[in-house]
Amino acid sequence: MKILLVEPWLTGSHLSWAEGYKASSAHDVGIVGLPGELWRWRLRGGALPLAEKITTWIDMYGAPDLLLISGLVDVAELLGLARRNLPASVAVVIYQHESQLVYPVADGNYDNGAALRNWMSWCAADLVLFNSYYHMRAVAEALPAFVASHPDDTHVPMLDPVIGRFEVFPVGVDLDRIPELEPFPRSDGAGSEPGQVQIVEKNGSAPIEAQPPTILWPHRWERDKDPAAFVAALKKVEEAGLDFRLVLAGQDPPSGSASAVAERAEAEDRFADKIVASGDFCRRDYLDLIQRCDIVVSCARHEFFGVAVVEAVAAGCMPLLPNALSYPEIIRPPWHRSVLYQPGTFGTRLVEAVAHIDELKPEMTGLAQSMRRFDWSNLASTYDRRLDCVLSRLNGSALAS
Repeated sequence: MKILLVEPWLTGSHLSWAEGYKASSAHDVGIVGLPGELWRWRLRGGALPLAEKITTWIDMYGAPDLLLISGLVDVAELLGLARRNLPASVAVVIYQHESQLVYPVADGNYDNGAALRNWMSWCAADLVLFNSYYHMRAVAEALPAFVASHPDDTHVPMLDPVIGRFEVFPVGVDLDRIPELEPFPRSDGAGSEPGQVQIVEKNGSAPIEAQPPTILWPHRWERDKDPAAFVAALKKVEEAGLDFRLVLAGQDPPSGSASAVAERAEAEDRFADKIVASGDFCRRDYLDLIQRCDIVVSCARHEFFGVAVVEAVAAGCMPLLPNALSYPEIIRPPWHRSVLYQPGTFGTRLVEAVAHIDELKPEMTGLAQSMRRFDWSNLASTYDRRLDCVLSRLNGSALAS
């Protein structure tokens, strides 16, 4: 089968997802996309340049059997713009990394138009894949009220058929370069291999000396990840008289988010003597770095999946995560009590983790290995089979008609 993967945000985890499936699939997968910037404009105006890219790709490689489209574009509009170059039999599958209908927003900033474009996209698709059950449930539960809010009831008949196309397929993650470690790596620097890239401090003056315990923050420094709660918890650890090291490895805030930029700078200054690495690292350096960390944390108010957490746990980090969002799916039930915290308890739990990391590590046995279920080596064939079924069903329907 010839698949054209269309990614309006061909950057970061979306890029890794696209390239990971292309590299691991048994099908012939091509990729077209746009840079990961101006997300609102991608959703509103990305269909036009993407239609041009689809046309160019078809001129070079021939028509695809199936379009696998990442959800940050108006798919109905995209199909209309590209219709003259697409066969009538082409299957359309959307992969929904995030959804504007249930994305948390600041008061007064809800974008009803963005949610409407998601809805129209789902109406145009043959199958809609969500990255977690949490994500799919949130959308399915929000849709009836959303559709009922429209000026008339003409969309209501589509509600059940659209929800009937929803399925869950986790994000594939490339874990090949992360050794399978059990039990967790010690915080005395054991586990470093000859030839590993040496990560240095932000000022480039000295190599990291792995010291127990090292706390990893691998998230964007933005409101939906709640970095303020993280900073407050770090202060609690200091107040408890505990030593720790800190890695800030998430993407920097966008330049337009002045408050987030200032808050990140303030945190770096506040914990300057604890930070051993900070920045948006290249892939190889990042994977080497997380293998030297002990604890990975999240304070997220929003998380539809959590690639960074999967990678860090696979690398041997003990996770400390909210008992909410997608995390109870990523972490299997045997470890819930040990690593998922209740609202309002993050600071206390982080103090406990730093103080008793050596005693807690044995409770994590098997957790790192459980992340391997998200590796492309295990997921690609599942994607392939499901996309095969979509195309076979559509072809069968066409023959029957």
